[in-house]
Formats: sequence, C-alpha cells, structure tokens
Amino acid sequence: MDPASLKIEFEKQIKDADQKIYAAENTLKQLQEYKTKLLGGLETLDLLNPKDNQNPAVPPTPPTE
Repeated sequence: MDPASLKIEFEKQIKDADQKIYAAENTLKQLQEYKTKLLGGLETLDLLNPKDNQNPAVPPTPPTE
C-alpha cells in the first residue's frame, strides 16, 4: 500500500475507534446510573426493614409505678 492509502485507512480506523469509545462511554454512564438506582433501592429496603431490631416499630410501654 502506498502512503496515501495507508493514511486513509488509518483515518477510517481512528474514526471507528472514536465511535466505539463514544458508545462504550455511554454504556458505562448508563450502567453507573443503574447501579446508583440499585444502591438507592437497597438503602430504602434497609430503612424499611432494619437488620438490627434495636429500634422496633412498637413503642416501649411506659414504666409502671
């Protein structure tokens, strides 16, 4: 191949690589947002159902005298 053909081929490959990088970055961003939503869901579940029953939903009975 002559230098002009190589230059055109390299430019095509660079353009293709840039498109793949752009698509991969978008996919990464979507996955990070999805992970954030899942973590929020876990946090919500932990708030609704605490693992340690130190603060039960039923209030303690007042002391009797």
